[in-house]
Amino acid sequence: MTPVSNDPATATGSHAPTETADMEAAWLALDKAIRAADRILLSTHENPDGDGVGSQLAFNEHLESLGKECRILNYTEVPTIYEFLDPHGWLEVYDPERDGAWLAACDLAIVFDLGNFRRLEAVGRDLCRHNVALAAIDHHPQSDFDGLGGKLPYRYLILDYSASSTGTLVWEYLKTYRSEPLTLTMAEALYTALVTDTGSFRYDNTDERAHLMAIDLLKAGVKPYNVHRQVYEQTERSQVSLLGVLTNNLQYSGDGRIGWCALTQDMLAGAGATRKDVDGFSDFIRTIKGVEVAVLLTEVDGDKTKVNLRSKGNLAINDVAQKLGGGGHPFASGAFVEQPWGEVIEILLPLLEEKVKTMDNVGEGAISGS
Repeated sequence: MTPVSNDPATATGSHAPTETADMEAAWLALDKAIRAADRILLSTHENPDGDGVGSQLAFNEHLESLGKECRILNYTEVPTIYEFLDPHGWLEVYDPERDGAWLAACDLAIVFDLGNFRRLEAVGRDLCRHNVALAAIDHHPQSDFDGLGGKLPYRYLILDYSASSTGTLVWEYLKTYRSEPLTLTMAEALYTALVTDTGSFRYDNTDERAHLMAIDLLKAGVKPYNVHRQVYEQTERSQVSLLGVLTNNLQYSGDGRIGWCALTQDMLAGAGATRKDVDGFSDFIRTIKGVEVAVLLTEVDGDKTKVNLRSKGNLAINDVAQKLGGGGHPFASGAFVEQPWGEVIEILLPLLEEKVKTMDNVGEGAISGS
């Protein structure tokens, strides 16, 4: 593996970085920067998930214990199912007028679970405009630095594709560099990160490392059902109505091995739902017998579409997401495309149909893309 430079003068190039080769040295450099900084901003991608939220909350509590002036500023609101993780009210939505001056004076910004730098939206643009030192902790392949002229934006980069969650990396850092034991609130936040990114330990990224982390967090006081109940047993009636819309509009392609659905703004409005309510729907499509690849298109507006791709594990689909300007994991990827959903599906289906044809000639087992 090629080491990622922590020198911003040399961290250039249009190619996505590989995993951090010397993890110990990278963590040491970041820890030194953290201890030298007075004001630190934490953020994650728009439409935060359990991994991003749990990682930043656990890290923020650690920074608070070090006496740092720190804030969590995200571009969009956090789903209500994760509010139980934030008893202190640390999660904020970034407002440039209110928060811009504070952001500009930060010594360091740490972003979690990002993959694509553009997913920081205004938070990322303002951090770059004010030349705030950037650090990233992530387990996603990195993509799309074109907004910065192809220049890699991070001074410190912790990147480990083998980690089942970004929360795993945060847990490892805290177990190594934190002098005090994890608090219960930190442990619950990290357990949520782990559970949501492993599909409650069902996905193929679940490994020994994930279970060792879970054991440690249970020792710290986590009650698994308390977390499961908050995250998975809070379905809104609007989401149930929208699920009915989805099932009535499901379509199949590629001899039934591609299941897909497009949810328009009118469909969401008719169900009394919002885009937050589609969370988990692509995973639902993936569970259908015979479906190898699930596709969910959500209309953001008439000319913008959110794409979620999920694979059962026999076909890697992140290369398809990359062709749409997105990225992600081999079996869970996505993109935001500046085109209407009808145009997007016309591009997407031929790519996926060609991919599923490879299964006719190749045995099962993580068939990769080109």
